[in-house]
Amino acid sequence: MDSSGDRVVLTVLAGVTLQCDGAPVALSSLERALLAGLAVGAGSSSDTLVRWLYDDAPPTSARNRVQALVSGLRRKCDAPLVRTAADGYLLDDDVTTDVGRLRACRDRARARAQRSEVGCLDDFRAALDLVPEEVLLDVRPTSAVELERTRLAAERLGLWEEHVAAAVALGRADTVVADLALLTALHPFHEGLLAHSVLALASVGRREQALRVYREAFERLDVELGVEPSDLLRSAHARVLEGDVVPVRASDVTTVPGADALRRPTAPRTLPRRSPGFVGRTHELEAVLDAARQVDDGPVVVHLTGLPGMGKSTLAVEAGHRLRDRFPDGSLHLDAGRTPTGPDTGAALGTFLRLLGTHPEAVPADVAERAALYRSLLHERRVLVVLDDVGADVAAPALLDLLPASAGSMALVVSRRDLPWLDADVRVPVGSLSAGAARELLVRELGTERVERDQADADRLVVALGAAPLALRLAAGRARQRPDVALGRLADRLSTGDDGTMASIAASLAEVWEQLPEEVQEAAHRVARLRLPAFSAWVLGALLGDDHAGERAIDALSALHLVEPVRHLGQATQFRLHSVVARFLRGADTHDDDTSPAERVAELLLERGRPAHRAHPTQLVPEPPDPARPGAPAAASQQGMQAWDRTSAVRFFATENATARALASSLAPRRPDLAWRLLVLVAPAHHGAPAEEDWVACLDLVGGVLEGAASDDVDAATGRAYLDLCRAWHLQARASSSEQAGRLAESAAARLVDAGHAQAAAAAQVVAASAALALGRRDAAVAALDAATGALDGVHDPVLAGWVANGRGTVHNDYDENEAAAVAFAQARALLEPTAARAGYRQATLELSRSYRRLGVLGEAQKLILEVVGLLEDDGDDYDRGYVLDAQAEVAVALGRGADGVELARSARAWAVRSRDAFVAARARRTLAGALRLEGRAAEAEAELRLAVTELTALGRQLSAAAAWRALAVLLDEAGRSEEAAEALRLEREASAAAQAGGAPPGASPVLTPPT
Repeated sequence: MDSSGDRVVLTVLAGVTLQCDGAPVALSSLERALLAGLAVGAGSSSDTLVRWLYDDAPPTSARNRVQALVSGLRRKCDAPLVRTAADGYLLDDDVTTDVGRLRACRDRARARAQRSEVGCLDDFRAALDLVPEEVLLDVRPTSAVELERTRLAAERLGLWEEHVAAAVALGRADTVVADLALLTALHPFHEGLLAHSVLALASVGRREQALRVYREAFERLDVELGVEPSDLLRSAHARVLEGDVVPVRASDVTTVPGADALRRPTAPRTLPRRSPGFVGRTHELEAVLDAARQVDDGPVVVHLTGLPGMGKSTLAVEAGHRLRDRFPDGSLHLDAGRTPTGPDTGAALGTFLRLLGTHPEAVPADVAERAALYRSLLHERRVLVVLDDVGADVAAPALLDLLPASAGSMALVVSRRDLPWLDADVRVPVGSLSAGAARELLVRELGTERVERDQADADRLVVALGAAPLALRLAAGRARQRPDVALGRLADRLSTGDDGTMASIAASLAEVWEQLPEEVQEAAHRVARLRLPAFSAWVLGALLGDDHAGERAIDALSALHLVEPVRHLGQATQFRLHSVVARFLRGADTHDDDTSPAERVAELLLERGRPAHRAHPTQLVPEPPDPARPGAPAAASQQGMQAWDRTSAVRFFATENATARALASSLAPRRPDLAWRLLVLVAPAHHGAPAEEDWVACLDLVGGVLEGAASDDVDAATGRAYLDLCRAWHLQARASSSEQAGRLAESAAARLVDAGHAQAAAAAQVVAASAALALGRRDAAVAALDAATGALDGVHDPVLAGWVANGRGTVHNDYDENEAAAVAFAQARALLEPTAARAGYRQATLELSRSYRRLGVLGEAQKLILEVVGLLEDDGDDYDRGYVLDAQAEVAVALGRGADGVELARSARAWAVRSRDAFVAARARRTLAGALRLEGRAAEAEAELRLAVTELTALGRQLSAAAAWRALAVLLDEAGRSEEAAEALRLEREASAAAQAGGAPPGASPVLTPPT
């Protein structure tokens, strides 16, 4: 094919090459792999391209790397090459590819073969010339690439089969005899090629050689595989023996190899018309299509289940049409829900038998005999059976008679609920559409202009309808009738229930609802009233007052798909009511203002969460006091401690944090005593977590309610003190707002002492000490730590005692009292090691390594850092990784390994920026400067130190800024710039003096944006 007129020409099959405007383009190995993946259609989404390029071990930010590869290719080629699709990339429509030429030649050859045109042989040859014996050789091997190589090899073999069959059929066997000799030598067990070779040799007068090919094949199959020749190969042999070498018609050359030689009626195609507006369902379709690939191993049954209105039947019909070629002997469809009593199995079998070619008079009267004949007719045929809208009350034997029983065929069974008697090979739940697919459905129904004009309102409409396909189509129909009504107004009406769009869906849901026991209906009503984003199974037990009843309820709701599982990495499985179901339930709820269900769940969450709190690795704020004894802290439960390990505790809070926040927000107006306790309970689990800002927003809400409480409300006052402690901890550790954090912590400590909460007061003093140190206020920090020690007098709390020791070590460390610092951190390690407080133990270990580094004990320092790295890996906690990498970089610099120091310090800064830890980011700059100095890159080191000074000063970290000025003075002195070095030392003294005097008021913290 002449491509001289094409601006962009891409070949990938024989080797990846790219020409733009006639000039070759140099490509990297990853660029070649990316273009090959796009050309062969291995997947247009970013995720499938990542798997194509990197297999199951993608690098960090793999999607960003794909984006960078695409950008690089676009820069290399001026003509359109790759365009952005909905969730990934596609080759531009004007790009000419050898894959496209292959498909064009193949399709043209098949069409001409159907018309018995000899020219089809040239087209088959042209297609085969494009596919070498081994394809994609210069593409990086991954499992996806190897799968595509296998597929292309199979396609090449199939093209040869079609080519030789056409040649024999058209009387041109002489043109393929030599090819067949080579092909059968390469594929000695391929019976289709062997059959064609027998016929081709006989048709050119080489009958004896044809019979010898068959005898050798017979012996090879018998000796090496222990099987007899297939019907196809035996049929070819029989025709040669009988002298009948007249080939089949050219129009039959593309039939499935091995099809029954008996004449059959036209394959039945009884599927309904496919929906012209079908969108989305990529994963569900792939599950069905993948199941169809397994039919050669045995009959396959796929079960599609879901709520009314989710598009189960539409999906089944779409899948059936797409599978037409895989099931050439027909597709049979039965609407089992057409009659209230379910399908008449005998009548259905009679219809299927007649469609499969049985004469009406030959259809048995007995149902069992019909079923037997039906199974016999499906044997060795490839038929798809679709049983739609199967009710739960249908008797199992009735439908089982309609399922295929032999390899080659498949059944799609569609129902609203699970069918316990159906032993399905694959189960495919059909839920809401994705947001993108739902928007695409609206575009198809309403047009691009209207949806894009009101895009935000269109998205609100999708949310209001739970992305349910039927509801979206109904709403779109209403919007078409009323072009004057904005989509936003329609969404508002749907959100408030002031619209009739949901009526038909509600009617269908009511039918499902009536199948539930009254106890389960009550549980569903109550959980809908909670408005939780997701809920665990124990919540239903709390609502019903019986754990076993809760388990029965979740089983019943799951079976009817009224709830759907929610799975997230690191969390236990939860459930959520589909938004359509929740709206249906709330519309029928007359107790929406009743908070008692939320109170019961909150009380049980506090009870279940206390032992998890004690086992959580990020411990500082004590657990909240028991509401039943508000004047005293909660009693520790040794039994609870034994029942939870660190992993279980982390998993529990990761699962229940959102529930705690939602309950705290809803209960704040009426039960603030429960609300603030929930927030304190989950405080450790939110520390440094992605949802920390959501937790802080809840603190604001609940704190505002507590502020409005009566002055003599002791519990409200205690709650305010606890929440101020939590907020101070957050500000000091996360937001680098030390001044505000210190004030809050000191105030909270005083109030907690007065209320008799000694451990919480000690925790507040630890936070106050940390804030004072950050501001360079040594005396204030020591006083706070002394107050914490006093508060713990007579209290056995190794966790808080360990945090106090950590604080004392930090005081000594900041003022270069390295031996005293090492003693304090060693004491902290000893206190914290037997506890669950891994975060405190990690900090003590890391700071002890820094003390050893400063004392010159580098081997011990390195060993401790490796211990911290191991702890981070075990805990799956990346929050402190930047700090740890900075410590590793410092040791590398101390050992004279500048290059390692540069790499580690840059990684430390990247992690700190990503975590929005401004102090560690600035500190890593200082460490990076030291590594660059070792590498002889003085100018870069100076630039980093000056930036570090600016950032540390803005954060109010005067001691750290002083250390940076001192390092800069050394660097300038080495460069012979003595006057500048003297000025740097003067500024160091000023910073140190400011720190000793209490610290200058910090400026605005630098804004750190995570790297793209």
